[in-house]
This record gives sequence, structure tokens and C-alpha cells, in this order.
Amino acid sequence: MSDSILVIGGGIAGINCAMNAAKYGTKVYLVDDTASIGGMMARLDKTFPTNDCSICIEAPQMYEVDNHENIEILTNTDVRKVKKANGTFKVKLARKPMYVDEEKCTGCGACVEACPVSVPDEMDGKIGGQRKLVSMAFPQAVPNVVKVDPSCRFGEMRKEGACIGDCAVDCSQCRECPIALCVKACEKEGKKAIVLWQSNKNVSLEVKSIVVATGIKNAPPAGDLLGYDVYENVISNTEFERLMNAGGPTSGEIIRPSDQKHPKKIAWIQCAGRGLAEGKGTPYCSKICCMISAKQTIITKEHDESVETTIFYNDLKAYGKGFWDFYRKANENGVRYVRGRPYEVFEDPETRNLTLKYENLDTGELGKYEVEMLVLATGVMANDRNQRLAKTLKIELDELGYFKEKDPLLSPLETKVNGIYLCGGATGPIDIAESVAQATAASMKAVLV
Repeated sequence: MSDSILVIGGGIAGINCAMNAAKYGTKVYLVDDTASIGGMMARLDKTFPTNDCSICIEAPQMYEVDNHENIEILTNTDVRKVKKANGTFKVKLARKPMYVDEEKCTGCGACVEACPVSVPDEMDGKIGGQRKLVSMAFPQAVPNVVKVDPSCRFGEMRKEGACIGDCAVDCSQCRECPIALCVKACEKEGKKAIVLWQSNKNVSLEVKSIVVATGIKNAPPAGDLLGYDVYENVISNTEFERLMNAGGPTSGEIIRPSDQKHPKKIAWIQCAGRGLAEGKGTPYCSKICCMISAKQTIITKEHDESVETTIFYNDLKAYGKGFWDFYRKANENGVRYVRGRPYEVFEDPETRNLTLKYENLDTGELGKYEVEMLVLATGVMANDRNQRLAKTLKIELDELGYFKEKDPLLSPLETKVNGIYLCGGATGPIDIAESVAQATAASMKAVLV
């Protein structure tokens, strides 16, 4: 349909962009390269500065998108080729196999229970998170279906105890599996939704405009930054967020990875890894980290008022509506702010407590501070897929890997290619409220092009 639009990225920006465009009667294709829409926001505990439940806000929107007559969701899908001709874009997509029939799968979880192998979760592995080789992205995933890990499907996990991968004939030829426990469990439920012979599916679209909403990713701690790869009780702010989350690996219990005890002294280090050489860390302020840490300290105090919370910072960024009051709320709740620069961390081998050596930036003096758990606020970075997508769409990236706007003042959210627009984390570090505002604006540009 030449009057339709394509939204690339199914995070909070992409979801709101799709919903707003669809309300004006426009056909929308919402594409994401993961197994579920929702993006980063779906994995958060609360949102600042209101501390509202993150998934409680986003899940109804995900449900609305999934059930809107003008929106078609294409998950696990890559954009492979885009060509502009006669005022429209001809787009070729590749839907990667999930090895599940989405029409038949009801998300009952029988196949997950039957799977014999657990592996560390990509996001929660350091804090004890595990997933099966057959798994769902998260409980509220849309579409609410499971996915079979490709490494299992192709026999790479056989040594770890997987039941798939010991056959002489490939699944694509056999199409009858007497050994896979997930297949047996699904058949027992009367669904036959596990289809190990699935392959890539090519999809061709014609759209009048494209909105890029690829989002951001958390910057990983660079190497052994402040003991991250050395000590179990040094974690990132994303991992701490997952500890607080009732849907996380600890069901919302804030516990130390080393001994599963509730820590009574926790410190946060702002700008962790910022400005490191050789491309390690972020060379810029991510804008949102100060408020994330304030939120996490407030919620930690709500879990246990006796916990001592300390934030080491260089400068505070409180640029948005209600942000300064949010910082003051943290202060009023007993959060201690130290303007200091930690430069070394070492662990007591008996207690597993951590001692920070830091420079006090107000006095110039050196100090030490012992904590039971350390949280690194490492900032955010451009999405990995931006490089490839920029070549496909023939639009530019800046030196940091974000998409360039044609003119931030005169043509905001537009690119040099007429008909391709930007919103959310595709343009740079951004919070949820800004992402939604940009998504609304970008959707109107895309509809009216």
C-alpha cells in the first residue's frame, strides 16, 4: 500500500509513533529485530520522575498496537533493502525464524518447562538471571509467544544437554521430531506450535514514508572498570534496575550477587567510564543517568528505609520537568550525595564488601568509603543496528553513531532523504517523555508527507 508508513523499532517511541499514525487512518508496519516489541522500557522497574510502574504504562499500549486494525507488527525482522522510486519506498524485509507458529502458540509455557537447558540471560546473567533455550522475552511480550534459541536449533548446545542436534537429517528435511522435548510438550497440549523447520521469510512492502525509532542501548562497563569484571558485587545500573523489578531474576528482591544477602550500604558512581580512551565508555553526558540513580535510591529506600545510599557524582543533570524536585526528594529521603571521583575499588575477601578510593572534588582530599554493593551508572549509547540501517536507508550518522537530523532547528526529526524521519533514541540520549513527544511529531510528518 503506497499510502502506508514503516516504523523501524518497537520501543516506546516506535509504539507511540505507530499508534498516532494509525489513528489518522494510515496503515502502519511496525518492525522490530527482537522477538517482542516494548524495547528498553519494558524491562525497567519504574519511570522517573513519577516512579510509576514502567510495564503498567507500556503494556496497555503494546496491547493496543497489537489489536489495532491499521497496525501490522513484524517482530524478529530485519530491514534488508530500501529503494526510493516515484515518491514511495520499496522495502525488502527478512523475518528471521522463531521456530514457532505464532498463530498456534498461546504462550502456555509447557515447552519452556520441558526444556532441559538453562543459560545465563543476556541482560540479567551477572545478577543470577537464567533463561531456557526455549523462552519468552518477558511475561507481557507482544506477540505473547516463545522463541527457540537458534544455537539449540542448529545443534550447538548439544554438549550442554540440549535434546536437539543429534540427528543425521536436518529439521527442514524431516519435519517430524520424536526427540525434541519442547515439541513433545507442545503436542501434548494439542497445539503443535513448535516448528523447527522454519526458515527466513522475505517480505516486500511499498510505503510512502519511514520513521526510524531504533532506540538506545545501555553502555556496557568497559573491561574491569572499577572492579566490574573482577568483583561480583559491582553491577551496572541496568542490572540494579532488574534487581528492583518484580519481573526480574530476584522477583524484586534487592540482594547481592555474591551471597544473596540484602545489602545495607550501597553506592552509585555517576559517569562511570565516561571519557575513557580507545572507544571505551561514552565520551558524552547521557542526560538521564542522574535521574535514574536518584530513582533507584528512592525505590531502594522504599524497599528498606535503613539502607544507606550514597551517590558519587561530578555534576548533576536535572534538565526536565520535575527533575530538580526529584533530586530534592532523594535528598529528603536520606540519600547522601558526594561530589567525588572514585578511581579504585578493592574487595575484602572475607566479607565481600567493597572499598572505594575517591577524590573529593570540593576539598581535593582523598577518601575511602566501604559499601556492600556498588552500582555503576555507565550511560547509554547508540543502537548497534544504526550503522547497517544508515547504509540501507542512505541517511547519515553523527560521530557518536546516532542519526543526523537535517536541521535540528528548522527541520527537526527530518533527514536529508525526504520521507524518512527520526524519533526517540535514534537521535541521541533521551528520556521516555521526550521520546513520546518526538514520536508524535515524527508520526505527523510521516502521515502528511
